[in-house]
This record gives sequence, C-alpha cells and structure tokens, in this order.
Amino acid sequence: MNPARFLRAVSLVDRFSQTRYRQLTVILLRRCGVEVDGSPLWVSPQTNFDLGFPGAISLGNRCVICHGVFLLTHDFSLDRVAESRFGESEREISRTAPIRIGARAFLGIGTIVLPGITIGDGAIVGAGSVVTKDVAPNTVVAGNPAHPICATDDLWDRRSSLYEWGLRRR
Repeated sequence: MNPARFLRAVSLVDRFSQTRYRQLTVILLRRCGVEVDGSPLWVSPQTNFDLGFPGAISLGNRCVICHGVFLLTHDFSLDRVAESRFGESEREISRTAPIRIGARAFLGIGTIVLPGITIGDGAIVGAGSVVTKDVAPNTVVAGNPAHPICATDDLWDRRSSLYEWGLRRR
C-alpha cells in the first residue's frame, strides 16, 4: 500500500490542524511499512514512496519532506541494459536498498533519492536534487548529482541576516 494516495486525503485535515495532520501522517506511514522515529515535522501529501519491502524507508524525528519528492528503494535500469545486450531472460536484474532520512533533515521540492542512500541528521537537500551518494550530517547538498555546497552552520551564518524571519506557532 502506497501512503501517497492516503496522505492526499489526510491533507484536508491540515487546513484545520497541523498537529492532527502530523499525528495522522505518522499513523498512516507506519501502517504502510515506513519506519518513523518520533514525528516528522512535515511530509507532503505529494511525496512518492517506493515501498518495495517493509522498513524500506525510515524517517527521522522532525524531518521535512517537501512536494514532489521521490524516495526510490529499487532500480531496474541495469535489467534494461542486460536485455538489450544479451536478449530477454527469465530473470530480472534489480537493486533494492533502504533509504534513511535523518532527524531534522530537509528534502526540497522535487528531490529524487536513489536506493541505499542515507541522509544524515540536520542535512539539507536543495530543490530538484538527485541524491546518488550518502549525505553527511549537517551538510547542504544540491544539484544533479547532488554535491556538497556547505555546512548548515555556514548556511545559517550567510542567510540568517539577509531576511526578516517570521515566527509562528507550529
């Protein structure tokens, strides 16, 4: 069962209570086989979960997953190459590996995370990035393929004084 369809329905609750939306999201994700440590701060209803096996994806406490993120736990691309080189076969060649999203990690809009990736605690992945390698904790990455830009502390030092930041209750 893919949670994306159900998250879209549950997202109607967000219009009335973000707290209740987060609670329902955690319940739904766990029932669908996602390992959830604590409570994600936000999981977009447009997140695409590739749940090939139970526990294939784990989400850390207070992580944020924005709209249009793809979490891919399997890859059949090599099967296509093998078929074109050697002809059709009764067997499929595939790679399946879990994805781990750390506590307080942030995945920007349209991020694609490939199988076997760990995104460390406090890491930030820029919008539209394709994550092909593990991301160290407290690191900002962006691009296709995603590469390190700076440490999150450096990002704070550069950006915190540039804008007027509004505070609101969660």
